[in-house]
Amino acid sequence: MRQCSNLKCDLLWMDPMPVAEDLSNAYESYYTHSSSARGTGLGLLSRWRIRSRDFIRSGYWWNAYGYRLASATPLARLAGRLIYLSPIHRREADSHVRCLPAVADGRLLDVGCGSGDWMVTMQELGWKVEGIDFDSAAVQSAVELGLSARCGSLEQQHYPDRSFDAVTLSHVIEHVPNPIETLIECARILKPGGMLIVLTPNAASLSHRIFKSHWRGLEPPRHLHIFTLDSMGRALESSGLKCVAVLPLIVTSVIYESIQLWRGGTRLGNRWTKNLSAWVLSRMLKILELPFVLIRHSSADCMIAIARKK
Repeated sequence: MRQCSNLKCDLLWMDPMPVAEDLSNAYESYYTHSSSARGTGLGLLSRWRIRSRDFIRSGYWWNAYGYRLASATPLARLAGRLIYLSPIHRREADSHVRCLPAVADGRLLDVGCGSGDWMVTMQELGWKVEGIDFDSAAVQSAVELGLSARCGSLEQQHYPDRSFDAVTLSHVIEHVPNPIETLIECARILKPGGMLIVLTPNAASLSHRIFKSHWRGLEPPRHLHIFTLDSMGRALESSGLKCVAVLPLIVTSVIYESIQLWRGGTRLGNRWTKNLSAWVLSRMLKILELPFVLIRHSSADCMIAIARKK
């Protein structure tokens, strides 16, 4: 990995860069191939924790984003206000809907949709969803869920101008050979005022400084460009979009998997090998990271970039 010498940029990129026709080789056993089958194989305590989290989130999404869920009872909406007391949990709830407010009959494109789990969530929230992924096995999993998904790059789809109310790229922009070209294409297919949401690792994060070459955000040879908050904001503006905000995001899985890499752990299918001490340490580091992020947003593991079509 090389790094830009401009301290206001700090972009990381792979050198040498894989040639385009070889990129698919890096995904032959990638974890996006199959659905995570939400809630299966969990113990009673874990199921209760997930139900409680979803109950509070439904109320928060009603209050903050206008999603009129049947589960968002008056009690849930009241409980949803408690999430403001916890910046970490509030940002996690934001990231789960990718900061997208409800749009009546809104058309949403998820670039890098994987097996389609998130598309199912947003479909349940009222969006008309479509997806793209260049991993054919992942696309097949999404199609088997009854979703509209295509295989290939965004540029290969030739969507008409102004096709979508929202376009999302969750941990995708770091995988594409030409991120500016991809962002320009996103701007073209958005309707005026439409939203682009980008979630991606943060090259300037505290966890990168701690774990160095074992940081989960590096992931060679799949991650080709890794942005900072500042460089992502400039990339959005240079693509013809208005950067609304670049928000910090503390991600437990990035810390946990960095610990696992540092200790020589491996991924088994869709999950990493379980390790109690790594789990405890990751939660401790997550809590310790919060004051750093509150003082300096650039310390966060990841970011949520929000932009609008001008």
